[in-house]
Amino acid sequence: MNQLDDPSLLALDASGMFAHIRELGTELIRAWESSEELELSDKARRANAVVVAGMGGSATAGDYFATLCATAGETPVSVVRGYALPNYVSERTLVIVASYSGDTEETLACYDDAWKRGAELLVITSGGQLAERADGDSVPIHRITYKASPRAAIGHSLAPLLRVGHLLDMTGVDGARIKAAGERHREFVETDLVPSTPASRNGAKQLAQKLHGRFGLILGAEHMASVAWRFKNQLGENGKALAGADALPEADHNVIVGLTTGASAAPILTAVSLESPLYHPRVVMRCDATAQQFRQFGVPMERIQTGGESLLDDLLQGTAWGDYTSCYLGLLNGVDPTPIPQIDALKAALAG
Repeated sequence: MNQLDDPSLLALDASGMFAHIRELGTELIRAWESSEELELSDKARRANAVVVAGMGGSATAGDYFATLCATAGETPVSVVRGYALPNYVSERTLVIVASYSGDTEETLACYDDAWKRGAELLVITSGGQLAERADGDSVPIHRITYKASPRAAIGHSLAPLLRVGHLLDMTGVDGARIKAAGERHREFVETDLVPSTPASRNGAKQLAQKLHGRFGLILGAEHMASVAWRFKNQLGENGKALAGADALPEADHNVIVGLTTGASAAPILTAVSLESPLYHPRVVMRCDATAQQFRQFGVPMERIQTGGESLLDDLLQGTAWGDYTSCYLGLLNGVDPTPIPQIDALKAALAG
């Protein structure tokens, strides 16, 4: 029996991360429906730019939102991971401050920054200091009620952003497309990725085993670049493994030259290429040529082909790959995928 096919191994998942990642598509649909009450002010509708301020899973939702807006909208969208907003933020900017816990210090700083500049504010949170400040300032709040680790609640962070995009005609995504994408995610994971699917036909189990004990370099292009970043983050948080991410075609202009010493890296490095039929034809060619370069220099490259019917489909399918691969890697490393002791220790050190 393959190690990852042993049901007893799932006992390591004491916090239930596998249940959360399985329900992402379903939860996205539910979160979309619960966001129906979200309304935007006239000032928000007239904004000439949108900024999403967040960290971790909230920032990932912002990346996905910005990706969709870049292909369908006319209003620029940026994502801020840090303590300060870009200088261009003003009273003509809609700033969406997103923190699942409501206590993320970088995000709270961005809220204060936006408030001082007179920007139009919208808050997405489950509570905490962020909700208290927004309540006190009469800033609209979309409250997340789903209970999970922030990274497992990405559907509930993304849905209100998609609602904003729908109200502002920025994403080309409506309820019907969200429902279809959510259902396809459910069908995909139930058929291909869940623990009951044996390793012989479970690509995420196979990929986790190929990444076990190695450094994973995740490559994505166009809309999948944000998924590559999320994949890398999930390998860290769920898999408890160091990893990196980069984007094509940019990596073809610099990173691949590092393959000059690829033979020395090959024993510890595995590259993963996220590929989509929705890519620009030249990017599709670059994926082939890049894979050839890695293999020529002895560095293993695993190629994942998504089959989404839309950008949102691809984002969810790529997310599923990262979610399941990272959780299986956590099991191989003998740990519960959910706890994040290093982050807790870092927060304690900063508080001290």
